[in-house]
Amino acid sequence: MGQDRPPDSLTELRQLAEWAAGRLEYAFAQPELLMRALTHPGFGENNNRRLEFLGDAVLELVSSDSLYRRYEDALEGRLTHMRQRLVQRATLAEVAEELDLGGRLRYQGADLAPGGPAHQAMLADALEAVFAAVWLDGGVEPAAALFEKLFGERLDAVTEQPRDAKSLLQEYLQGRGLKPPDYRLARSGGGPQAPNFRSICAVPELLLSAQGDGRTIQASEIEAASAILAQIGGAA
Repeated sequence: MGQDRPPDSLTELRQLAEWAAGRLEYAFAQPELLMRALTHPGFGENNNRRLEFLGDAVLELVSSDSLYRRYEDALEGRLTHMRQRLVQRATLAEVAEELDLGGRLRYQGADLAPGGPAHQAMLADALEAVFAAVWLDGGVEPAAALFEKLFGERLDAVTEQPRDAKSLLQEYLQGRGLKPPDYRLARSGGGPQAPNFRSICAVPELLLSAQGDGRTIQASEIEAASAILAQIGGAA
């Protein structure tokens, strides 16, 4: 037997275990791990900071494995792009909200409360910590199963969003064993009311270079990448 706990702690652990069995479809052998995963660092010492570190790696592993198996013809660049969309903070926070993870979190401070500036980041961190807790409690198989459960619909939809020219160019180059393109900001101006940026995209191995303009740096890089793709298509 472990150390005795106050009745309220036992009650909270039991409630968390029941919640996990229902919402996560996973039965924790060590519900203390789940409690730690749902404890913000500002709440106390036994918090989720270390679990968050591990959970980030767990999510990268199980998401990579799932995408690799699901999209057999996808090249590395496309798989990387899809994984980034799946495990970005905004997506993690959305999944955490769908689980009502916020109602299980232990935290202090108005900035962490719903509507507060740090609430979404706290949710994303907590979800990563939950994946670490499942990994430590049961291993890779339940962690992978949890990913499929929580991200299943997003896995099916992740390829439905159109890929921009930067992604397409990177996939093209990687598929031929070439280095990624180089992007350089060549000009910025226009002021805050009408910003304008010009970027240069270069592919030295193909002796190609092009420029693009846009209202953001990202938009100008996409325009430049599109121009490179047009050159490649014209030379094909």
